[in-house]
Parts: sequence; C-alpha cells; structure tokens
Amino acid sequence: MATVTNWIEHLSSDEVAGSIYPGAGSSETALVILCAVIWIGWHVLTAKSESDELSRLARKKYGANDHKSNITDW
Repeated sequence: MATVTNWIEHLSSDEVAGSIYPGAGSSETALVILCAVIWIGWHVLTAKSESDELSRLARKKYGANDHKSNITDW
C-alpha cells in the first residue's frame, strides 16, 4: 500500500478524482432523502396512532375517581 505524502497532489490526481471514500455523491443524497422520508413518516404514523388512542379514551369519559375502582383499561 502506498503512503500519501502530499494530499493536494493525491486528491487532484486523475485516479482519485476528488473523492476520498467510496460512495461519495449521489448515493449519499439518496440515503439522506430516504431517511428524511422514513423520519417524517414515522412521526405522521405515531401522531395518528396517539390521536386515535386519546380519542378512544376520551369517548369512555372516565371520572376523576374511576381509577380507585380498579378499572383495568385505564
């Protein structure tokens, strides 16, 4: 394996062409976009799930002291 003594010459050579690690360029952009879509989707699904759960509990109209009666689905 060759050692690099001058990084400027090494990075400007034709065999390296500016990228110093594999996958530089469009594959990173695609992964960032994919992760952003997954992240936003996760938040949308979680918000919908929590909203459904809270509306289900609100329909049951528990009172302030109902927890003392051992309601199992509190």
